[in-house]
Amino acid sequence: MQLEIVGLESGYGKVTVLHGVDLTVAAGEIIVVLGPNGAGKSTLMKSIAGHLQPTSGSVRLDGKEVRGQLAQDVSRLGIGYVPQENNVFREQTVRDNLRVASLAFPDAQDRVASVFDRFPILAERATQRAATLSGGERQTLAVSSALIADPKVLLLDEPTAGLAPLFVGQMVEWVSELAVAGMAVVWVVEQNPEKILAASTRTYLLEGGRSTAEFDSAELLEPGRLQELLLEEREEEPGESPAT
Repeated sequence: MQLEIVGLESGYGKVTVLHGVDLTVAAGEIIVVLGPNGAGKSTLMKSIAGHLQPTSGSVRLDGKEVRGQLAQDVSRLGIGYVPQENNVFREQTVRDNLRVASLAFPDAQDRVASVFDRFPILAERATQRAATLSGGERQTLAVSSALIADPKVLLLDEPTAGLAPLFVGQMVEWVSELAVAGMAVVWVVEQNPEKILAASTRTYLLEGGRSTAEFDSAELLEPGRLQELLLEEREEEPGESPAT
């Protein structure tokens, strides 16, 4: 299994944010996407997942072109997506969030039960509104909702932002287990990326809507290397764009 992005261009109305992004991820691999604010990281994830329609380029899953398909169709083909924000139905209960995510499947009840078996804390909170959950619990619910469809590829847009270190470690461990089981993961990171880099194989750098470099993630864990790269980004960054 492989997801391949070639020359992807996308944006919002007449505003082009992505100016040609190349990226690949294979089964069992975690790749990281780094870049300054406004580089187009979230736009990239939305464009792969079908929440934005790219204007050119290619999004191929197992060699099949999926660019231009609607989000629900992209999901059915095997691409799960966890947005950075608004990733749960806050006024709905935990159970109802999972029910909505599993509606398309005849064994929906079993899928919800499986999530509760995997995460007893969600079972304990089953009748609570998602808005009442802690940050870590809410992100666990968001990722579980994406996984309930058994995707081949999981897109994570900064799921650990603002979480306590304990939850960050648990999230990295969980996603690593998914990769070992054969899932491909694309993980956008903005804050404290070291733990995620340590679990990943490769890292792409996005700048100005373009994929400008690719690294072995281990290289970025060498003393001072990540700080050097992030400093270069800040020095070269021309400005920030909203909603990217």
